[in-house]
Amino acid sequence: MEELIERTVGGRKLYIYLPPSYHQTDHHYPAVYVHDGHYLFSHNLERLKEGYFRQEMKEVIFIGMEPINRLHEYTPWPAASLTPAFPAFKGEGKQYLHEWKHSIKAYMDSNYRTIPDMEETGMLGASLGGLITLFALFTTGNTIGRYGFISPSLWFPDILGYMETQECQIEGKKLYLYVGSEEGKGKTNIQSKMVQAVNEANAILKQKGFLQDNLHFDIQLLANHHREFFIEQFFTAFRWLYRK
Repeated sequence: MEELIERTVGGRKLYIYLPPSYHQTDHHYPAVYVHDGHYLFSHNLERLKEGYFRQEMKEVIFIGMEPINRLHEYTPWPAASLTPAFPAFKGEGKQYLHEWKHSIKAYMDSNYRTIPDMEETGMLGASLGGLITLFALFTTGNTIGRYGFISPSLWFPDILGYMETQECQIEGKKLYLYVGSEEGKGKTNIQSKMVQAVNEANAILKQKGFLQDNLHFDIQLLANHHREFFIEQFFTAFRWLYRK
């Protein structure tokens, strides 16, 4: 895609999208880091440009981060495989987020006109990408201010208990949490608890002090765990997180 700049940092491929006004001004822009490469924002570029033109949302720099092995990088700790067709989860999330902070974010802040402050730095992801984004809420301190958890894989063993026992910073942070009403239906493993788990996560976040002005929770009727819904909700999440 011609609008995306491809870079490799520390062995990881990045897809960078600069907003329409980037080369016309000397302004600095919020940086939004997205898991699973660029598909979540690249399929929304026309809608984003329209929103920018209408001044409904802030222009940002998007950074799509290509996974090397998402089953391992996007999970917070080791866990058994859901099916013999896939390996067990290695739980390399802490290492991945360390790489993000000290390599990828450092590269972007040094080479592009980002606003490095917590309040303007965002992270969004879907499915396992949503899981690692939520893990980042509890492990990256005052680095990220805006989070998008799109259909996060909160069926993952022990994640809800972890949320209950861990502290996280509330001030200056905004969270968007979403799940489709049909997610997990037809599953016979722990993924069948998808909607229940996300509802429980919403309750935990409220108990920790996130209120309506900094936590938005949405359940879409008749929506399942599929990329077409992730793409749609990415735009909705971004619009809420970065509205003017």
